[in-house]
Amino acid sequence: MKRALLWIFPGVFILIADRIMKMATDGADFVLMDGVLAIRSAQNTGAAMGLLTGNTYLVLILSLLLIGAAIWLLRGMKLSGMAPLSLSLIAGGALGNIIDRVAYGYVMDMIEVLFIDFYIFNLADVGVVCGVALCAFSLLFRPQDWRKT
Repeated sequence: MKRALLWIFPGVFILIADRIMKMATDGADFVLMDGVLAIRSAQNTGAAMGLLTGNTYLVLILSLLLIGAAIWLLRGMKLSGMAPLSLSLIAGGALGNIIDRVAYGYVMDMIEVLFIDFYIFNLADVGVVCGVALCAFSLLFRPQDWRKT
């Protein structure tokens, strides 16, 4: 049980931090570090990096289908090492954005990197990206973390 809580905590942390940041920065528009980082409230009706813009419900359905497929594929797996952490981060971030899509019809984004031309994003996106990176690393270099029972 204690180990399961350790695996769940990172995703719950991302989810709660994302919700708090979205509430605190709704409608905000200010520079945190000149030339580096700004907070700019934005509404994303698509998926990552402008994909499927304006198709909120299609993105929501695809997200839910992907979560269902992941649960189905992971059934009967004994996860160890980085695998649970990576999945926890992905789940926490995905849930943060799904809550927005259901509640508002769009995802609230607010973090803008100023020194490169990049999309505005949120903490849930950071959780998903970090989780996917850890997952890829684990699958490539630690396949023993993903065992069938």
